[in-house]
Amino acid sequence: MVSAPRKITLLYFTALTLLVVVLRLPSLNLLLDTDSSVNAFFARQMLRGEILYDRFHPAHHLPGIYYTFVLAFKLFGDNPVTPKLLLIVFMLSSTWLLFLMGRMFFNDFAGVLSAAFYILTSSQLYLAGMTAEMEHFANLPLIATIFLFLLLLRKNASATQFTWVGLLSAVCVLYKITFVGSLAAAGVSMLIWAWRERGQPNSGRKLFSHLSLIALGFILPLTLVGGYFASKGLWQRLMFVFKLGVNYVNDTSLIIVFPKPFGFPLFMVAMNNIALLVFGLFGVYRLTRRAFPLRTMKDLTDFTLVVWLIISFALAGFRGGGFPHYPLIVIPPLALMGGFEISSNYQPWRGTASPKHAWLGAGIMTALILINFLWRNYDLYHQFIPDRSGQETTYQSSKEQQNKLFDYIKSHTTPDDFIYVWSINLQPYYYADRLPPIDILWPSYVSATGPPERIFIPRTKYIIVDDAKIFFRPQWLLDGLKQNYHLETVINRMEIYRRTTSQ
Repeated sequence: MVSAPRKITLLYFTALTLLVVVLRLPSLNLLLDTDSSVNAFFARQMLRGEILYDRFHPAHHLPGIYYTFVLAFKLFGDNPVTPKLLLIVFMLSSTWLLFLMGRMFFNDFAGVLSAAFYILTSSQLYLAGMTAEMEHFANLPLIATIFLFLLLLRKNASATQFTWVGLLSAVCVLYKITFVGSLAAAGVSMLIWAWRERGQPNSGRKLFSHLSLIALGFILPLTLVGGYFASKGLWQRLMFVFKLGVNYVNDTSLIIVFPKPFGFPLFMVAMNNIALLVFGLFGVYRLTRRAFPLRTMKDLTDFTLVVWLIISFALAGFRGGGFPHYPLIVIPPLALMGGFEISSNYQPWRGTASPKHAWLGAGIMTALILINFLWRNYDLYHQFIPDRSGQETTYQSSKEQQNKLFDYIKSHTTPDDFIYVWSINLQPYYYADRLPPIDILWPSYVSATGPPERIFIPRTKYIIVDDAKIFFRPQWLLDGLKQNYHLETVINRMEIYRRTTSQ
């Protein structure tokens, strides 16, 4: 027979699994967002035998997300739904790790709440919750890194085991070079731990060996990745990622610039779930007070979790602005803080009032987070409900319009024809299965590896241009269209220009 504690754990796992699946279901039928469609484009080309950074370059991104999409396609087939199916597995794993962290470092109640808040907030529409952005996938190694580090530290594990912390951190960086929040928090914790142990024999040597082996675990996978691309003659192309990345960080064309580094993620999280943000920040204050003066390993664990959240916020907002998916890396530690805060209030309430009132108080706090989720996700769920019986839903109408564009391009071109999309929405490359005439898909990098006029080569049959009110049209583009192309049709506000000359 299964013991009572195991039955409860199984119940938690089942409930959290159902919550993940139910809240991810609306994403399955949605079109891939522009970033995810580009990731899918690269994964498809890699499955066809091309090497990343060779014929096509992903601009300022490292290879992690593209190989993740390749894995999804190998597991489930080349289909827009398959990355989202793999994401469900990643989110389930992340959810369970958060539950284990909450249970181990606080209590069962905090673990369940933390996991549930992570699922809810990561699924919010205006935090790119219904996308397959790389932040969604990277949250798993980010959570695993900090969890493993704290486990090893609390167990006083041998230095060699800390190599795995570095290895997991390298996986995070292979998704995006700024995903170092867990590693940075671990580094701060190690220094504090060494300071606390400074009177013990060989404390300096112990610190050096632990940090060295974390560094070894971190450097080894990155060296292997770099060596692989260097062996293919693509070292310079790989290094080009960092040059473009610096330019991207220094880009001053952001519409709104928030106070660095915390303004943007604080604003985005507040707009999406102000209740979780408030409870999470109260949790940070409570946990910080509880941690000091850092006498025990439990104190150090508390402080490390606080540092993890603070650094994650800073990394999400260091540009001063950006896109809705940037703050997704903040959600795991924030959910943990929120779960801790509610459970910490519940315990004294239970001691000073009746259990009924304690549950009522914790229930109201939890309900506020749920209400925020439902309010901000109304636009998502509303589009699946027809206004009248038998009427097409908003979602169906929107998807048909977008598919009309993809079908038109695919039916009016051959695989030998190139297309070029002058828009932030680059889905036609993947959905129409057509290639661009130059090596970088994103229009903002049209001049990165050569003159922009290269897009007008004779094989470029169509140039798809977004609404002028939405996406700026430079003079060189207008001149090239006027000289070599004519407007054939407009679909879903996208102007489709067809080549008229053979120059």
